[in-house]
Amino acid sequence: MEESQDGEEREDLAASFRQSRKEFRFMLVTWVVFAAWTLTYNGLFAKGSDEQPVEIVLGMPKWVVFGVAIPWAIALALTVWFALFYMKDTDLGEPADENGGGEA
Repeated sequence: MEESQDGEEREDLAASFRQSRKEFRFMLVTWVVFAAWTLTYNGLFAKGSDEQPVEIVLGMPKWVVFGVAIPWAIALALTVWFALFYMKDTDLGEPADENGGGEA
């Protein structure tokens, strides 16, 4: 009888592990995409030239708006969505006894 409980616990922990791995992959891919966009866009367009004036959008240089502000706003919205709808709480079973598990 205890073996089936251990098997159930392992299955629950396996489901928790799979969920956390899925969430980690999502976070990692999202971070890489935003980092690649920011570094690439700013690397290409943040260089100023003396001949051309700096283009201003929303009171900021254009490269700041499209290379930093907009990706930041999108990342914030994605983070809120992720926290509210994508992450799932998984049951990890009963907590272990604080005294080491022995009966007193």
